[in-house]
Amino acid sequence: MTNLELSWALAEMGDLLELKGEEPFKVRAYQRAARALEHLEEEAASLYARGELERIPGVGKNLAKKIAELLETGRSTFLEQLRQEVPPGLRDMLAVPGLGAKSVRVIHQHLGITTLEELERAARERRIRQLPGMGSKTELAILRGLDMLKENRDRIPLGIARPLAQLFCRQLSALPGVAKVEVAGSLRRGCSMVGDVDLVVGVKGPTEVKEVMARHPQVKEVLLEEENRLSLRTWAGVKVEIFLVPEDKFAPAWLYLTGSPAHREELGRFAAERHLSLEKLGLPRRLEEAEASFRSEEEFYSRLELPFIVPEWREGRGEVWAAREGRLPALITLKDIKGDLHIHTRYSDGLHTIREMVEAARARGYRYMAITEHSRSLAVARGLSAEQLLAQREEIARLNRELDDFVVLSGIEVDILPDGRLDLEDDILASLDIVIASIHSGFNQKEEQIMARLEAAMRHPWVDIIGHPTGRMLGRRPSYAVNLERLLELAAETGTILEINASPDRLDLDEDAARRAKEYGVLLAINTDAHDMGRLEDMWYGITVARRGWLGPEDLLNTRELDGVLKALKRNRGNGGKHSAPGQGNARP
Repeated sequence: MTNLELSWALAEMGDLLELKGEEPFKVRAYQRAARALEHLEEEAASLYARGELERIPGVGKNLAKKIAELLETGRSTFLEQLRQEVPPGLRDMLAVPGLGAKSVRVIHQHLGITTLEELERAARERRIRQLPGMGSKTELAILRGLDMLKENRDRIPLGIARPLAQLFCRQLSALPGVAKVEVAGSLRRGCSMVGDVDLVVGVKGPTEVKEVMARHPQVKEVLLEEENRLSLRTWAGVKVEIFLVPEDKFAPAWLYLTGSPAHREELGRFAAERHLSLEKLGLPRRLEEAEASFRSEEEFYSRLELPFIVPEWREGRGEVWAAREGRLPALITLKDIKGDLHIHTRYSDGLHTIREMVEAARARGYRYMAITEHSRSLAVARGLSAEQLLAQREEIARLNRELDDFVVLSGIEVDILPDGRLDLEDDILASLDIVIASIHSGFNQKEEQIMARLEAAMRHPWVDIIGHPTGRMLGRRPSYAVNLERLLELAAETGTILEINASPDRLDLDEDAARRAKEYGVLLAINTDAHDMGRLEDMWYGITVARRGWLGPEDLLNTRELDGVLKALKRNRGNGGKHSAPGQGNARP
């Protein structure tokens, strides 16, 4: 059993325990272990063979036993028992944006509802509002959430599709007769919500790809089998399309299947203006017509006298003419990122210590990191009081004295409360190196109230960055009522930096908002919001959003050296505060 499969099993245990009403700390233990397994570099099976499962962050004796059983038998007695105790439809109800486990339990206990269809009927018949602790607003939120779920029924977040695709690619690549395997479609283009997981398999001889994948433990059913195509659905509900092509036709097939159709149309218009046709240049009208006409995508674009256009830009938004005229931005890569400015540790709801997070960041080549725990009002995430924040700042100062090639900034992710106040006093915020302000409550407020909260935070002299500005959770919760144009106007006016939150659950700001922010001259920061060392890898998702938003390195805060970062922060641009060395509060260039 792979790490990803183990992660899914523990995540399901956590969900079912939450639906049973177990203590939050127990539920969080399963959720943390699931996150750790998803990002574990070494296979858990290897750790098990050495008796070292408890080395996995968040895994103690109890969870180690459950993981061991999964590895030994492929099954979990505990999980099977939970599935018997909790009606299967209740976990589906957890997927409804805005509907938590407590509400699901109440609805089930009082109305006996076990399916999404029954839930919608009860909401439309106004039976939900009669339940304890619920009202008409709850009903409306449920109906809106169900509508959102329907819209995304056949689409999954990029953060779910990518790990599954990587797993399949590794396994397919090891099969006899397989020359190469690559991801295509909307997943390769980095779309935040993905339809199918499209995989292109270049074959160089007889292969059993279809037979092996049809028997794969992740596969629930075979939807379609043709000579050169296999369509599958996994147990997680993800549709996977596998296309088999001869090795010498791989590049044309890969280009075709990556799309988008709008990009191919734009290429066609561009070619027609030059009295050329895409077919003669080697790009087929249909996959079945692919020929061994070019060996790489770069070769195809060069035939049109174009530079290589990366998949993230292939959306038919003028990228072909921009490429021809040299107007595409410089391509941002992971190497451009100098640090991460939104990090959580064990002080709040993170898995690792400050030192562990720092070492993981240094291993990535970073030069700085900001520790930004939750503030006190977010009790569910063990938000910090002023006293705890002071203790953490002292630890950061000690650590900085040890480091000669890395700087830790002392910060906070302060809550913007429903009435617009910040969750910490001004003197505390002024004493820090960096402050992120975020909304974590009052999501259902009207636009006027939401924008008043954001404006108050952005006009605050000690707020440097607005975190996950629209509050969306992909596939689970829509954005709150943000007026994007007003948000960007305020950011430009106040010099407040906006975040591209790279957590694959969020990707907030999205690509369109990021592109508009660039037009307003607003500086953006790609942050992972990492709660464990593995989540530092999520920077890839943020870079993907930035690429799709046509941002270059110059549009981002954390592509700069530390001195440039500090100069860009609002607190260091004429507020008259006293500043000391980074990590000791109020760092100043």
